[in-house]
Amino acid sequence: MQIKRVGIVGAGTMGHGIAEISAMKGFEVSVVDISWDFLNRAKEKMVESLQKIYSRGGLKEAPEEIMSRVSFSTSYDIFKDKDFVIEAVPENLDLKRKVFSSILANTPSHAVLATNTSSIPISVIAEGIGKSDRVIGMHFFNPPVIMKLVEVIPSKYTRNDIVDSTVDLAKTLDKVPVRLREEIPGFVGNRIYLRLMQEGCREVESNEATKEEVDSALRKKVGLPMGIFELADYVGLDVSVDLWNVIVSSGSADDVPCLMYKEKIANKELGVKSGKGFYVYPYPGKYKKPELPQESKVDPARIMSLAVNEGSFLIEKGIVNAEDIDNVMVYGYNFPKGMMKIADEIGLDKIVKNLEEIYSKGYKAYKPVDLLKRMIEEGKTGKDSGKGFYNY
Repeated sequence: MQIKRVGIVGAGTMGHGIAEISAMKGFEVSVVDISWDFLNRAKEKMVESLQKIYSRGGLKEAPEEIMSRVSFSTSYDIFKDKDFVIEAVPENLDLKRKVFSSILANTPSHAVLATNTSSIPISVIAEGIGKSDRVIGMHFFNPPVIMKLVEVIPSKYTRNDIVDSTVDLAKTLDKVPVRLREEIPGFVGNRIYLRLMQEGCREVESNEATKEEVDSALRKKVGLPMGIFELADYVGLDVSVDLWNVIVSSGSADDVPCLMYKEKIANKELGVKSGKGFYVYPYPGKYKKPELPQESKVDPARIMSLAVNEGSFLIEKGIVNAEDIDNVMVYGYNFPKGMMKIADEIGLDKIVKNLEEIYSKGYKAYKPVDLLKRMIEEGKTGKDSGKGFYNY
């Protein structure tokens, strides 16, 4: 299907960002929201963003030319000729189902109906409008104009041609699409993010390390741009715990007991947006990189163990491959290299040793997946052996 006209529902940060990048790539774009206050604010932010990119030489067209392709409305009637509509409203199932019913009633029969949800199962949304085979997950990362990753998640009803069209659109928008073979709560990025949060919390609450030592190891030993407590502050502890609850309550991931996050939320210490979370910031909304110790006793094989186990689980289930996972973490989380490559460099035998030791203490989530155990039995322990998730 040739996509020429794109619709966006929701003029918030994600919605107007997706609209902006779509207009930049030449699409006719229509944005719908419930009030002109939201729409006018979105328009101002889009113009401001485009002017910044233009001043740096990043645009071939002037901002006003790009904005001439964007229309705004409080009515879904504007979607009558749209080929592809993306929903980007808050994470509320009833709201999303209501929005999709309105989209369905106002779009042509060929239109792809995509959701930018980061946590709600796509099939549950599709079932709200009669198990539509045109509904698909298209999960952009924030900010959409900058971040390259798009997770493409089919529901159990989605037609293959709809998946193909969504992947093609992501590529046209100059994104890196990662196509899941089937849906799973939290998709790829958020499931691995959860596992890093859980192991960081376990180490601190077990008095194995301080939060500063955990984050120092991730930054200075593993090479990540942020430690996990720092990243959770940046994302928002309330948002992070919401994702945590959605994934665990789905039954698709064993939980790891953790009190720290709940205590912070109870104290309204939500991270950067409140000015204080695990670290203290200059003022609400102002991020400043926390100072961390140069040395840390935290072993990279231990702090990465649960996340690598989760990646291995996703591979074993045939949902994605190692390269897909690495693309998610590089293009969605700014990892310097892929997580499964990092695992190969650390040594899969060392990772499994840590998993088994923690599992023996009663943490069900740490049971090594069969794929990892089988790889070690075959001598595929990573870079040192010449073969792991990649060949060397």
